[in-house]
Formats: sequence, structure tokens, C-alpha cells
Amino acid sequence: MIRVALLGVAHVHADGYGAWLAGQVGAEVVGFAEDDPVLAADFARNTRLRHLPLADVLAAAPQGVIVCSETAHHRTYVEAAAQAGAHVLCEKPIATTLEDAHAMLEACARAGVAFHTAFPVRYSPAVQDLRAAVHAGQLGTVLSYSGVNHSVAPDHERGWFSDPLRSGGGAGMDHIIHVVDLLHHLGDRVKAVYAQLRPVPAWLLPGREATDAAGLVTLTLASGAVATIDCSWSRPRAYPRWGHLTVDVTGTAGLRSLDVFAEHVTVTGSRGRHWAGYGHDLNAAMLRDFLRVCAGRPALLLADGQAGLRSLEVVLAAYDASRRGHPVSP
Repeated sequence: MIRVALLGVAHVHADGYGAWLAGQVGAEVVGFAEDDPVLAADFARNTRLRHLPLADVLAAAPQGVIVCSETAHHRTYVEAAAQAGAHVLCEKPIATTLEDAHAMLEACARAGVAFHTAFPVRYSPAVQDLRAAVHAGQLGTVLSYSGVNHSVAPDHERGWFSDPLRSGGGAGMDHIIHVVDLLHHLGDRVKAVYAQLRPVPAWLLPGREATDAAGLVTLTLASGAVATIDCSWSRPRAYPRWGHLTVDVTGTAGLRSLDVFAEHVTVTGSRGRHWAGYGHDLNAAMLRDFLRVCAGRPALLLADGQAGLRSLEVVLAAYDASRRGHPVSP
């Protein structure tokens, strides 16, 4: 039996993670830690998991923890977990600063525990098919990538997402990182970053007028290819699904288009229309891989801490480039 815990449950993925883990025969969720009493009560009611002080959660000796707090609080939880000897799966972005990111990786390295980053998109069969095609040279020399990661602004579910003090930024912090990790997973690296990140009108995010909710990023890659990322919170709340993630890859010998969440059906009911996905459960695949790590087996596709650090470097460089008005190196 693999003993696991959740440290912080402020992230929108925490509910799904908790429900999935609670239903696994080979896993025991010893409890969760959360400083916000209202959020903790709601989470306990929805998942039927035990809310405990952080010290009590770690005293239960979980083999692995999943950190789902506000991004600015990741370091506190990760360092505590490392000291307790628990492997870590941390939500992305792993930190709001490079200082915190390096500190977390170093704490886990000193303790001899694994640190992994939550990049579930890697588990998409379409992503793995695209990766195989690129590595096999089926597209020839890759010339460009065009990525889009759109969604509804998540602050209506968790207000901290649009609070830079807790999240580190807005749509850029939330969305650039997934596409950058895909570029890294496909085998490329970022050499230079240019970005335009823009706030939104007050009527869209009241009280968050300085938070970026629209952005376009241009990347120069080590291979010589270029990439663009549209990272906006551009979907209205009535949009039939939270958003989407697509990447077009153009090479000298062909073009491949990736739509990670294309598999869906349209459901029409009294509350309007929504799209219900029927494809692979990417979060479940990632969590299953993390349980392998907790059991002492090697990960299959789980992104490590260095992957989280490299992607965060690009995201922070995008914010720097947007402020400066010229390209910067991550």
C-alpha cells in the first residue's frame, strides 16, 4: 500500500487528484494539509479526506506528497516534505522565483527524495506520437512551432490565480509553461524569448487590472527553429470547455497538428452546452506514474524537477522581455 498526502489544496486540480487517489486500491491517502479553514472544510466535504495540520500529515509517514497550494507557498511544503523523506510531485509552475525553485530542488536532492513536476500533457498519446514523428525525422528539419494554450480565467474558481503575489503572474504564468515543456519534451531548448503580455479591462477581472490575461510569446530555439505561444485567458465563462492546447509543427518535409483535448462530445442540457471529453485521463496517468516512483520504481514519463526549472526560466524570461520591450535569454 502506497501512502500519499496532499499538501495544500488551493489548485483547481487538487479535487480531481484527491478523488482519483482515494479510489485507488493500492494507495492510501493519509490526509491533506491546508491553512485556509474554509477551503479545507470544502475540500474535506467534497473528497471525504482528512484535514490535518502539516506536521501531523508528515508524521503519518507518506511515501509521496502532491503539492497543490498557491504557487508562492510551494517552497514551504516541498522543503517540509523533503525533510520528512517523502517524494514530491509539485504543481506547475514549481515556484514564482528561481531562488525558490533552486531551493526546492536542492532540498529534495539533499534528502535523497525525488522531485517531479506536474506536466500531465506529456501523457497524451497524441503528444507521444508527435514526439516519435519528430525524432524519427518524418517532418524533416523542424522550422517552426505554433502553440496555443487558451482557457477561461481560473480566478472564478480560485481567486489566487490572478493575484501575482500568490501566483507569480496571470495567464502567462499559468499557460506558457505547458507549451514550453512540450517543446523541451520534443527535444528542443529555448535560446531567446520575446513577449507581449497584456492586462485586461477592469470589467473582466475586477480588482486585477494589472494582471496579464492576454499574451503572445516568440521563442528562438537552439535547433534554429522558432516558436510562438498564445497563452491567453481568452475564453468566456460560458465557453463549452475550460480551454484547449494545440501545437502545429512545420518541417521541411511536412506539417503535423496536435490538439491534446480534441476528443469530446457536445452535451446539450438545461444549463446550455458543454463539451465532455472522452479521451485518455492524463492526470490519472501522471498520478499512476508518481505512485510508481513512490513504490521505488522508475518513472515512465514523469517530468523531473529540472524540467520544471527549465520551463519556469522561460516563463520568467517572458515577463522580463515584456517589461523591457526586447528579447532576453532565459
